[in-house]
Amino acid sequence: MKTIKLTFILFLLVLSLIVSSATADEKKMLDNWGIIYGISDTLINETTVDFDIKLLGNKFYFNNQSFLITRNTMPAKDFFINNNIEQTYFDLKEQQELLAYNYNIKLNDSITYLQFDKTIDNSLLKQYVTQNRQVILLDDILLLFGKNGEPVFYSKPYFEKAFIKDVPQLPIIAVPFNADDAFILYRDEVLKKLSIHYKNFLDLPWSATDIYGAKFSPISSIINPIFIDVFWDSGEADSFLYLFSSDYKVLDKLLIFSYITTTRGGPGGDGQAVGYRYFTIDKNYFIERRQRFEDETMEIQHFQVTNKGKFQELPTTSNCYREFAIKDKSQHSAQSLLLTSNQANNYLRFDGGRLDELDDVTLTFNPNEKTLCVNYQQAYSVTFGKANSKQFFDNEALYQQQVENFKKYHIDISNELEYVTFENIDEQPIAKFLLNGNQAIYMNNTLFIVGKDYFVAYRQPTKEELVYTQ
Repeated sequence: MKTIKLTFILFLLVLSLIVSSATADEKKMLDNWGIIYGISDTLINETTVDFDIKLLGNKFYFNNQSFLITRNTMPAKDFFINNNIEQTYFDLKEQQELLAYNYNIKLNDSITYLQFDKTIDNSLLKQYVTQNRQVILLDDILLLFGKNGEPVFYSKPYFEKAFIKDVPQLPIIAVPFNADDAFILYRDEVLKKLSIHYKNFLDLPWSATDIYGAKFSPISSIINPIFIDVFWDSGEADSFLYLFSSDYKVLDKLLIFSYITTTRGGPGGDGQAVGYRYFTIDKNYFIERRQRFEDETMEIQHFQVTNKGKFQELPTTSNCYREFAIKDKSQHSAQSLLLTSNQANNYLRFDGGRLDELDDVTLTFNPNEKTLCVNYQQAYSVTFGKANSKQFFDNEALYQQQVENFKKYHIDISNELEYVTFENIDEQPIAKFLLNGNQAIYMNNTLFIVGKDYFVAYRQPTKEELVYTQ
């Protein structure tokens, strides 16, 4: 029995060492200085992107090697002249304003440089230091140099101890929150710029060029949600919802918005966007996101934030359709809803008027099946009717107002109109904008939602919009 216990204890010790080693290796990766994208005329290629660099005291770690260095200062211009790369100095000075604004990189009159000795001569690093075996250190920014003096910038990673100091400066936003709200934050420049030094901390690839953030109110004492926009070297942007602990360690993150390209003509085409182009977060942090694919199928997923600060996917169902698209298990979630291209494209198109509250509502109206589907997931039965227009509106001013509105669509409702009634729709947000809480006008293949202070039209999709052929 003692032998068994001893063996078990030894096993636990070995397991602990393995876990500690793996954790240490992961920490080493996190500590690596990362290349900075987005700066003009810098030497970014497959080689420089993959450098493993760390600077600790008087030791410079490069890939699997370490070198002793000394730190010295000299006038900035003299450094470049002495190393025969004076043109690089002038190029950097021309970019000084942008470097300072975008990356907090300041090339002052006096700079700190790192001096290597001959031990680097047989290392790949030798190709990325100056002729005098020197590189520049600008606070937490490292500047290496290629063969012709092309600069390569690397940034020291920052973690939660630094991040927690920036959190109070983030603007406060509120739930409910959706893709339209996110666009307004971007358009109105509400989001606060965060340091590029947080890329490792936020688990972002180094191709990220800019990071912006805004914070929601805490979900609980141990869960702090923050909305983060990331711009890439390609010019595209992604949006994430991060969950942080009380001491701002990252608990989880979820990609909620990501533009990739467009179908039917590529970028700038007139088809559907490819990527995560829609999301909504309700007041209880129930999240819906939709992803379109290049074949114009669409996947809808639901998530809930758990009390441990994790995103848990929930089953997504729909009673709008009898059959759905066939899933590729390697590409799609088992719990998601996958729509065919026809199902995804069969929604009413906005055709005039304005009602901001319905901007994130997707309506699919099938007159032949007598159903209205809201957000692809909930179907409501529909009945059709005709009525005297004055009696239908039961208000002379509203009647006259709508007669004029419909003239813009070449529809005469001065005597009679056609309407639809939706059954049991009272719990949907759209209900408060329907006449009598459940009625709208449907004429000329267009659904009109009207009231005293609003008028909005949604038309049926054309055959070309509905059917996707590659």
